[in-house]
Amino acid sequence: MTLVTADRVRALLAAYGANPDRWPSAERDDARRLVALDPALAAEVADAAAFDTLLDTLPTPAPSPALRVALKDIPERARFGWTDRLAGLWPFFGAPWRPAAGLVAAAVIGIVVGVTTSDVSVADTAGLYADYDPIADAAAMASGAGFVEFLP
Repeated sequence: MTLVTADRVRALLAAYGANPDRWPSAERDDARRLVALDPALAAEVADAAAFDTLLDTLPTPAPSPALRVALKDIPERARFGWTDRLAGLWPFFGAPWRPAAGLVAAAVIGIVVGVTTSDVSVADTAGLYADYDPIADAAAMASGAGFVEFLP
């Protein structure tokens, strides 16, 4: 015997309707007893029964021909062969030239950039850093020398 509350009966009404034969069998008898004891709950069951009757009077909608065709085509579109499974593992399965073309393009760009870039030797840069003293620069930054304050 399960303990059925009024809230559970309301949930059963919302999910299954007012017909107790549609309710889960484990809760059906307890729910019927509770409805028989509670007049407010019995009124809610009567309202749900009236709503069920209203829903039963509505005509059943017929599916459109386009829907029937779309539903009929689902199994043919859903077939997966071994090539589709391999394509899931390696996205370039159908066209192996794509990754090869990407590698060739990267190599060509690298060669073009390497050939067209000017050749800078170490001897050319030696004069740029001859006067650089990192310790003196750090001391100047720490002392605030060379700091220019910009006023608005």
